[in-house]
Amino acid sequence: MKQSSFLFLLLNFLLLLSYTTQAQCDTEALNNKALKSLSKGFVFLKSYKVDGKAGSRKSVEYTCVMNSDTQYALQIVSAEGNANGIIAILYDAQRTELATSNINNKFFQGWTFNCKATGVYYLVFTFKDSQDYCGGAVMGFKTK
Repeated sequence: MKQSSFLFLLLNFLLLLSYTTQAQCDTEALNNKALKSLSKGFVFLKSYKVDGKAGSRKSVEYTCVMNSDTQYALQIVSAEGNANGIIAILYDAQRTELATSNINNKFFQGWTFNCKATGVYYLVFTFKDSQDYCGGAVMGFKTK
C-alpha cells in the first residue's frame, strides 16, 4: 500500500512538472532567435517579450519613441515556428495603424517602417489561432 501511494504521488509530481515546464514561455531564447534574423544593416535597438501567459492575455502592448528619417525593422518569432500565431501592429499616437505583420490572414516574420515624424508609437502584439501564446521580437534601426 505504501509503495503504490508513493508511486501515485511520484507520477502526479512528474506530470505536474512536465505541464509547468511546457507552460512557460522562454521569451529570451525566442528573442535571440529573432535577433539572428534581423535584416543586415539594421542596428539592434530593443527586444520585446511576447508572453500571452498561456492565453490569459490576448495582447501585449509596448510604447516606443521613434525618430523621423529613421527606418525601423521588426522581427518576430513564435514558439510555434516562424511568426505563426502572433500579429505585430504598429500604431501612431492617434492609434492609426501604420504597419502589420498579418496580411490576408498570412503571418509574416516582420516588417520595416520608415518613420516620418518623431514621436510616441504603440507596438501591439496580438495572438490569432495561437496554441502557445508565446514569442519574442526584436527591433532594429538605421538612419537614412
